[in-house]
Amino acid sequence: MVDDVTAHVTRTLRKVWWLPVLRGVLLLVLGLLLMAQPAASVEAIVWLFGIFAIVDGVVAIIQGLSNRGVPGGTWWVVEGVAGLAVGAVVVLWPGPTVRVLFFLLAAWLLVLGVVSILAAVALSRSRDAGWHWPLAFGLVCTLFALLLIARPQGSLAVFGVLLGLFAFVGGVLNVVSGFAVREAVKGLGRDSAVV
Repeated sequence: MVDDVTAHVTRTLRKVWWLPVLRGVLLLVLGLLLMAQPAASVEAIVWLFGIFAIVDGVVAIIQGLSNRGVPGGTWWVVEGVAGLAVGAVVVLWPGPTVRVLFFLLAAWLLVLGVVSILAAVALSRSRDAGWHWPLAFGLVCTLFALLLIARPQGSLAVFGVLLGLFAFVGGVLNVVSGFAVREAVKGLGRDSAVV
């Protein structure tokens, strides 16, 4: 029974290890763009953020659906749906979004943070060795959400740098976690071949 579960989890992780890497690369690109042009127009930041939220939402949903048998996989679907909803609001109503962008972004980051922390708890309870990666990402998201809530009307340059810094740090965490999962799966494959 335990060998069947281990084999199923190993097969699933072998197929989806690249999804956090993809999300991380998207976040790294967003972060570098925002840090290179922190004072870009609000409209440009709104569109960039909206498109990113939609693409990231789709990737998160794919990651969640690919992890159906893994504890905590449902939380990625929830995270993806939240990203799609925020991205759709931003892209469909860019005018009103500009006025509430700080609060919309803070709410989205708070949802990402809480959902990632809940996924980490679910993974920890199932004794998953990679539970600390979603926890770290959730804490980073929550920290940046609280920073935006504390100074919602900061200058555009500060906002761009904060958003860029969040995207960069979140991207690094996702890329590292994806490659860590890949290495862990290789280790599981070697262990099961020895037994």
